[in-house]
Amino acid sequence: MSVPRLVIAGERSGTGKSTITIGLLMALKKRGINVQPFKVGPDFLDPMHHSMVTGRPSRNLDTWMFPSYVPQALSNGMVGADMALIEGVMGMYDGFDGRSEEGSTAHLAKTLDAPVVLVLSAKATARSLGAVAMGFRDYDRDVKLAGVIFNNVAGPKHMEMLRDSLRGEIPCIGGVPSTDAMGLESRHLGLVPAAEVADKERYDLIRRTMEENIDVNALISLANAAPAMELPKPLDLSVPVRARLGVAFDEAFNFYYQDNLDILRAEGAEIVRFSPLRDDLPDVDGIYFGGGYPELFAEGLQNNERMRTAVRSAGDGGMPIYAECGGLMYACSEMTDLEGRAWKMSGLFDAKVSMTPKLEALGYVEAKVIKDNVLGKVGDVTRGHVFHYSKVTGTSETEFGYSLNKVKGIIGDKDGFTRNNVLASYSHLHFGSNRTFARNFVDACASRK
Repeated sequence: MSVPRLVIAGERSGTGKSTITIGLLMALKKRGINVQPFKVGPDFLDPMHHSMVTGRPSRNLDTWMFPSYVPQALSNGMVGADMALIEGVMGMYDGFDGRSEEGSTAHLAKTLDAPVVLVLSAKATARSLGAVAMGFRDYDRDVKLAGVIFNNVAGPKHMEMLRDSLRGEIPCIGGVPSTDAMGLESRHLGLVPAAEVADKERYDLIRRTMEENIDVNALISLANAAPAMELPKPLDLSVPVRARLGVAFDEAFNFYYQDNLDILRAEGAEIVRFSPLRDDLPDVDGIYFGGGYPELFAEGLQNNERMRTAVRSAGDGGMPIYAECGGLMYACSEMTDLEGRAWKMSGLFDAKVSMTPKLEALGYVEAKVIKDNVLGKVGDVTRGHVFHYSKVTGTSETEFGYSLNKVKGIIGDKDGFTRNNVLASYSHLHFGSNRTFARNFVDACASRK
């Protein structure tokens, strides 16, 4: 089938590819193109901005975490879409490690046979970027480097030098001027969630800037020239409902892979969103707490005592509950913020968690089940990602669901507090890595029903 598609890559993190991608998504949408956004890698934050400006859920594509599911994720996203615009991760060749291409933007582009446009920051440089662009082209000739966009261009003369540096060997698709007014705020290693910075004027400025400085027609032509490809059928989301699954979704909890929710639906779960900050616990057969920034809303989480009590009672009563990262923090009995203030959490587990000023863990992990739990059986293996600025500082819990291949768990390589039908881990899982984990969870919820 014909799938117009294009990858926006960066030389490294910080080149401005996120802002450029967001602007291009809006520019394409304004032209009447139903553009579907994707993000390479495990990031949750860039996809929020994609979804905000397009009105379509952005989806992650990751050739390390779920390589065999990548075509399925593309197929799911392309339902009703005219074109795929895929934002890369870090530098174009950055991935799992220094030798393997797995997980990199380049590997994803080769997997999907998609043309790549490389974003290069021109701050404090000019002709040297021609060498950089040609080096990126020659590093792996199987990657179809179809053009370059320069960012942080100082003016017309600077732009002329940058264009000339390519020697006519690589097309120049445009040059974006340097301006602080377009910058999107960051937190830790990613953008601030879109809902917190939904600034229409800033988004409009970003769109106009891209339209005025990038050849959008050339990008459309590159996407349309991508070769036809075979894709699996999209997931069937019309299957009979077997269980109602409560999904915590508000300002504190909003890190979810769209495909995780779709896989759960395809396994028979009805997704029921609720807010741990404001709501009562809805009538559900299981609960899913994703990640987020619960530390920023700790007072509100503590003040909703009805929710905390209901969640703890549900867990004690055998309800299937799965919590990851920020959800793990809420599953603890107490959370201490960076100011040293302690806040009461749900108490699903006897554990205290504290925010830290430095990054505690970051990177891909492979998880092997060492104790039967609500997601997997002993010996089952899946892949995920960890990223957190907190650590468990005290606990009487001794049962863990996973053994990780790296020392990035709750304690050493052990991750996933587990008791009854409750599992709480630092690892963010993508069910595309092992769909059995989603099926087991829905099975448990259906049995509870």
